[in-house]
This record gives sequence, C-alpha cells and structure tokens, in this order.
Amino acid sequence: MLIRQCRKEFCRPPNPEAQHLRCVARFDADISEVLPYLNTVLGGHQFFRDVPSLTLKFPGKLVTLYADRIAMNIVRDQAEAENLLSWLLEQINETWERRSGITPTFETAPRPRIIDILRLLPKTNCGQCGQPTCMAFAVKIVEGNSLPGGCSELDENDAIQLWDYLARFHIPV
Repeated sequence: MLIRQCRKEFCRPPNPEAQHLRCVARFDADISEVLPYLNTVLGGHQFFRDVPSLTLKFPGKLVTLYADRIAMNIVRDQAEAENLLSWLLEQINETWERRSGITPTFETAPRPRIIDILRLLPKTNCGQCGQPTCMAFAVKIVEGNSLPGGCSELDENDAIQLWDYLARFHIPV
C-alpha cells in the first residue's frame, strides 16, 4: 500500500457567489512514481513530467494529483469530495500494487475530436440535452461537462458506436 493516510482541507473559492468547495488532500507518501501508471490506467487529461502531476477530468470538475497531494475543484459538498477521494486513493494503491503489469504513459493521452462525436449525434439540435445544438453538446462531452447519455435522440446503433469511440479516451459513458 502506497498511501495509508491523507489529511483533507476544504475551502470555498474566493467568489462569494460560489456554492461549491475546493478540497486538497495531503498524502503521507510521495506518489510521483505511480503517476505515469495512473496516466495509463485512468487516461489522464494532462500529464507533466517535470513537476510530476496528473490532471484527470470528470464531469464538471478537474482533479490534479501531485507528488504529495490531490487538489479537487468544484465539489458540491464534503460528502462528494470524500467519495471521490476514497475512489482515487483506491485507484492509486491498486495501480501501485499492479504496476509491474502496466506500461507507464509519460505523455498526455489524445483527446476525442468534436467532429467525430458530432458525426454520431442525431444533429436535430432539439435541445433536450440542455444545449442549444448538437455541436455544443459534443463540445461539452469533450470538455468532460456532459455525458453522452444526455442525448435522448441518439439511436441505439449510434449510441454503441459513440460509447466505443469515447471508451478509447477513458471518457465515461
């Protein structure tokens, strides 16, 4: 086990209108060595070798793992942060234990192309997904702010193709 404990700190962003929290969890161990393996396993959004860090994108939030801490932005409340942190710590420790069977990735993974997602969407611009156009919805998927399941007009065949396409980029469906 790489991480046994972490110390959590919560704060509100400086914007007085903000309804969300930020969370920083400080580790009792250095996780620099596991970051390239996590990049492979979790499909990092950005990976930096010089100052070891891995940024992961989840719907509506960015989570950055550093050698000594995790920084999470835009968590609804402490419970959401605790759940995400618990899952991340599990991923870190499991990946560390299995690292001999994982090829580390030292580069940022390629991102899906908006046009490839748009080709699979119905292009009805119905707005049922909460976006004014299918193009805007495709952008939200790439940014990690929407899930493909939000499109109620997507037929079964295109949905399967879209899920298969996004799975190559570790985008949740």
